[in-house]
Amino acid sequence: MAVSVHKWLLNKFRDINHSRMDKHIDIIAKNSGKSKAYIKFDIIRNFLIRGTGYTDYFRCDFINLSAKEKKTFVTAKTFYKILEYLNDEEYIVLLRDKLVFDELFKKYLKRDFINIRTGSKEDFRKFLDGRETVFAKDPTGEGGHGISKITVADVKDSNKLYDKLKANGQLLVEEAIVQSDDLNEINPCVVNSWRVVTLYKDGKAHIINNALRINQDESNVIGCTNDLYLSLDADGRIDSNVIDDYGNVYDKHPMTGKKFSEVKIAGVREALDMVVEAAEKIPQVRYIGWDIAFSKNGPVMVEGNEYPGYGLLQFYKLKGKRTGHLKEIADVLGDEMNNIKL
Repeated sequence: MAVSVHKWLLNKFRDINHSRMDKHIDIIAKNSGKSKAYIKFDIIRNFLIRGTGYTDYFRCDFINLSAKEKKTFVTAKTFYKILEYLNDEEYIVLLRDKLVFDELFKKYLKRDFINIRTGSKEDFRKFLDGRETVFAKDPTGEGGHGISKITVADVKDSNKLYDKLKANGQLLVEEAIVQSDDLNEINPCVVNSWRVVTLYKDGKAHIINNALRINQDESNVIGCTNDLYLSLDADGRIDSNVIDDYGNVYDKHPMTGKKFSEVKIAGVREALDMVVEAAEKIPQVRYIGWDIAFSKNGPVMVEGNEYPGYGLLQFYKLKGKRTGHLKEIADVLGDEMNNIKL
């Protein structure tokens, strides 16, 4: 690892959000009947033994799992080692640099974009012409950072905007995704993101899990706070509970009132086929978390992640599973799993 295990542990301790951890402990205590002191001790013990943070401890329901069951769950330490084995560092740039990604996977984007690293000011002006909204992105930004929404009608001088974006490192400008009616009925305020995880083995990409984030409110940013989570089957139906960060279960969207039992999202099968095909284009990066949006033109690719978050995939309140994401990986890898020194 880039840092020693001891330094990694110290950094994790330093970065603890104590108020958030205390809220998780309150919920665990209420549901389990265990004392808060015992739960805090057990969180620290599991952290030292397995590298399990308090959020994973809560999401994976570690308070109720046996030692054997806990071994089926990914932790930050084990996940790093798994991806170090599966993903070739020399090829990660194909996902990490969005300028490279958009060119390679242009077929699946279904929207226009411009690279202003190479495009001229005149090219940029023509790209903006006739569009209502575009998004400027830092090609190597992560977690939604370095992204700006631009309303084209507000642009007074495209040359100045071009210079500003270049100075900011926002070298990729993409046409906005217009979300499908199926998802707009749930929450129309943001383009909601569906994460699909693929794992490549012996010439074939396998889909091993998925999770859809949906904002609860009118925020136009997804994946930060106040989201709801669920998973989808191949027919576009919800095949899990719909939950928030603290495991509360919802039967309808709190803002729009859309009943989740009535949700059916068109294009899910097409999206699954799309990510399998895309994953098989870069077999050197074997584990990828694909972010998919459902647009008026069907499913579209947003980005691919070589080090995606795994937490939602192990949230026991989704499906009540007592096994984790490590088992899903091992089920595909088989005996090859023995090559990874966890």
